[in-house]
Amino acid sequence: MAENCTILVVDDEEVLRQGCSRVLQSEGFRPITAANGREALERLASEPVNVVLCDLKMPVMGALEVLEEAGVRYPEIPVIIMTGLGTVADAVECMKKGAYDFITKPFGIDHLILVVRRALEKQRLQEQTRRLQEDQARNLYNLALEQSRMHTIVNCMGDGVLVTNREAEVVLCNTTLKQLLALEAPLPQPGPLKLYLDDDALKGAIDHLLSAAPGNPNKCISQELDRSRVHLRALSAPFMGPDSQVLGTVTVFHDITSFKELDEMKNDFVRMVSHELRAPLAAIKQQHAVILDGLAGELSPKQAEMLSRAQAKIQGLLDLINDLLDLAKMEAGRVQLEQVPLPLAEVLTEVVELLRARAEAQRVTLNLEMPAVLPLIRADRRSMDEIFTNLVSNAINYSPDGGQVTLSGVSHGDYLEVRVQDTGIGIEAEELSKIFDKFYRVKHPKTRQVIGTGLGLSLVKGLVEAHRGTVEVESEVGRGTVFRVLLPTIADAKGSDAGE
Repeated sequence: MAENCTILVVDDEEVLRQGCSRVLQSEGFRPITAANGREALERLASEPVNVVLCDLKMPVMGALEVLEEAGVRYPEIPVIIMTGLGTVADAVECMKKGAYDFITKPFGIDHLILVVRRALEKQRLQEQTRRLQEDQARNLYNLALEQSRMHTIVNCMGDGVLVTNREAEVVLCNTTLKQLLALEAPLPQPGPLKLYLDDDALKGAIDHLLSAAPGNPNKCISQELDRSRVHLRALSAPFMGPDSQVLGTVTVFHDITSFKELDEMKNDFVRMVSHELRAPLAAIKQQHAVILDGLAGELSPKQAEMLSRAQAKIQGLLDLINDLLDLAKMEAGRVQLEQVPLPLAEVLTEVVELLRARAEAQRVTLNLEMPAVLPLIRADRRSMDEIFTNLVSNAINYSPDGGQVTLSGVSHGDYLEVRVQDTGIGIEAEELSKIFDKFYRVKHPKTRQVIGTGLGLSLVKGLVEAHRGTVEVESEVGRGTVFRVLLPTIADAKGSDAGE
């Protein structure tokens, strides 16, 4: 460090200047000299200096004048006063003007080097302190800037944002959320969650996230909240500290009121159109039936064939309308299910008997495999009939000539499993996740002749879930498909005979 330090020796005695220079140089310092205070200020202006050794009394300009100017222009450079004539009052005056230390002549070499090194250490510490202060000021500025930017972004977001600490107290609530919740009065931050949004479901989600084990930052909870006429979708997630401990939660609220209203308008439109179409279509079908029965006169074979085709198309439209109405009711939560103890084996037997003729017409073998006794389930009979009629019809339609469709049931104690298995064309793996979507149909060259709306499986899924059950599917292309319907059984209920 010494070889990088420049020491300015200021004295009107050349012998002292040269002596000090030799001593400093031997210690690895770089000495430069000046004969008076004016020269010293010129040297300070022309090159960097670390420490000044300055005689108190000199012609032209003494140490006191140097201290006055250097203290203003070079406050970071320590000035050590050297004198053989000075008094205590002189020393005090020099210290008041900013001198670092005061040594008297004659002085020892060790004492001189010690004072210089102390001055350099002071300078180094001052420089280090200055840099730390600058870094701290810069960090505080950056932090304030980042906080300002973050608050600006959060308050300009179109979605509501609510942040809680680990005590489930609200520490941030942006302007959008206040507008969505109609919060007008100033609320404390941090403040209790119930002052902002008194909702048990949201509080439960936040408490669950705060009590979760650390190290799972990707966990989130989605839920829908209704506040008066405002519908919100809330997505809550924890945020972690450096030690992976949960510090709080962030919940983003998306206003889905317009989507809910649009969905309700769509359902109303579907219901209205379906009702308006069903009545005339039913009348047309009835008139066709009268003509086909020969009550309006004898028909030629060609006329009978054309009317039969038209009758089939009308029935397809009526089936579509009924499916649309059922879906609209289900999505609006208006499905009325008469859930009573039900022997499902009877329903499955009726479904097989109803569809056996269709299976034989398509040269498909339809089998029913049931144990002697099955437990009762609590279900709506019409819904169960619709579920398994759809599944078995699909299995028949997508099975080639000579194929087999098997409807089977087995009890697993708390739930009943019904399987609809076929040996048909199968479903591609990437399509399995889409088959329960509305209007989605599997695309395959062998299925072009199959007539359908793509609503059947969507209805099946909705009705099964309305009975607190699940429906699963497994398929292999070219080997067939298996649908598994799982329905809860009635505890301690007597079973039903499959043969009844």
